[in-house]
Amino acid sequence: MIRATQAQTAAFILTKNYLSSLKAPHLLGLVHAVVVLPGAPDLTPFVAASARLSNFSPADLLDALYQQRTLIKSPLMRSASAIVPTERYPLFLVATARQRNQDANSEFRLWGLDNSEVEAIEKVVLAEEDWPASAEAVAARLPQSLVRPLSQTSRGGRVSTTSSVALVLHWLTAKGILGVNQENPANPLYAPLHYWYPDLDLTALPGEAEAQAALVRAYLAAFGPSTEADISFWTGFGKSETARAVGALAAKTTLAMVEGIPGMLLLLKEQADMLASTQPQPVIKFLPADDPFTTAHRASRSRYLADPQQQRRVFSSTGAAQPAVVVNGQISGTWQWSGGQFAWELFTEVDPTYQPFLQAEAERLAAFLGTWSSGEGD
Repeated sequence: MIRATQAQTAAFILTKNYLSSLKAPHLLGLVHAVVVLPGAPDLTPFVAASARLSNFSPADLLDALYQQRTLIKSPLMRSASAIVPTERYPLFLVATARQRNQDANSEFRLWGLDNSEVEAIEKVVLAEEDWPASAEAVAARLPQSLVRPLSQTSRGGRVSTTSSVALVLHWLTAKGILGVNQENPANPLYAPLHYWYPDLDLTALPGEAEAQAALVRAYLAAFGPSTEADISFWTGFGKSETARAVGALAAKTTLAMVEGIPGMLLLLKEQADMLASTQPQPVIKFLPADDPFTTAHRASRSRYLADPQQQRRVFSSTGAAQPAVVVNGQISGTWQWSGGQFAWELFTEVDPTYQPFLQAEAERLAAFLGTWSSGEGD
């Protein structure tokens, strides 16, 4: 067992996430280090990368996704949009298949789409050979009896709309059958996954248990020490799946006790000496909504904010995180970018000597967002 302070643990994870003075060597190395970049909200992957790389341009991420194709964007953990290294995609696809199947079935029921409709649309879509195609082009190829606009009204009166075709295209993308090019977000283009990624082999896939254990190991490498509840929340695994994956890694993990974080935490044995030798240094970062760092420990979110009221200012009931001002691993405030204007505020006391660092980081991010709004990020 290893013991560590909360400040030491935060500094250790910040360093592994390239949020300290050490920057990532390149974009692909960064995504490997944090396991996934969130694919949404739209700004998040770009702002997250800019915080960890020197001289990052939004075009770098678009190039990796849609030209070099070293990265792939797809629904994965918790069925959320995720950007991962293409070479790791098959592993993550298998690891998260069960939850995505369950989520898709729930979504179909919610919108009143039955299995026979889904199967009929799939059959026609997959028989096509003229790719890539927009959702509108796909819909135009289908018998009109299969093209249904769908809507529902919330209790508050908000109307949401979609279509039978949009739901099935999303489902085929989530299954790894179709891929989507979102280089132009206003007109995403669909095609069979092998059209976009001809060298990606999905025929020799690992079993679910092996894939889930590998995903948990990658998570611990990036964000350990962590609780099992953190692992479950981040991966989307049920308790039994999490326990199985953790059990498979028993020989590679050790227990850790972190001052201020309740319970026992899991840490990779190979990282124990690194944690023990970590010396906390000042780290000031403005991170985007749902940044990998702020969403890695949603079950033990008290490590970011001890005050429950402040936690509710940052985290939603589902664990989504607001854009955050992070000081030495603690969330000390929030920021927003709206209408081309950047604003930030602190809601906790911060050492006055950190003010120049806060101002410098705010100016860095404002400049990056200004570049984005001027057209480079379109």
